[in-house]
Amino acid sequence: MKKALFHPRLLMAGLAASLLTFAVPSFARLVSHAFATHHVVFQISNGSAAEQTLVLNNAANVLNYFGPDKVQIEIVAFGPGLRLLLKNNVNWPRIHSLNAQGVEFAACHNTMLSMHLTKAALDPAAHVVVGGVVEIMRREHEGWAYIRP
Repeated sequence: MKKALFHPRLLMAGLAASLLTFAVPSFARLVSHAFATHHVVFQISNGSAAEQTLVLNNAANVLNYFGPDKVQIEIVAFGPGLRLLLKNNVNWPRIHSLNAQGVEFAACHNTMLSMHLTKAALDPAAHVVVGGVVEIMRREHEGWAYIRP
């Protein structure tokens, strides 16, 4: 009887780990907001320039009111709203300014698939979530306020 080079359970565990590495969107860019007393998730699902400006203005207003240490903000982009998070969007200076103050930008993986986009097409400030609507539902379940400007 030949001795196996790898134990079957070890081989399966390694295979499962490698599949998860490639199948699950990355959440590595998320920032710790240990002192935040307010949590707000904004939806952007409209691709118009006016809607993009509106959601960024709303996030900036909330951030200015509470301060970056007291509020955690995530802007979730899906559908046509994903255009906000594409590289070289006209709003990139505002996106980077807000991101530097702790605002998180989530891109819907489902929309990326339907638009045939990869992470490389996104602004570096964005992180990918499995689904935009699912992310909003998750945040609401955690007690976050939900705003759709």
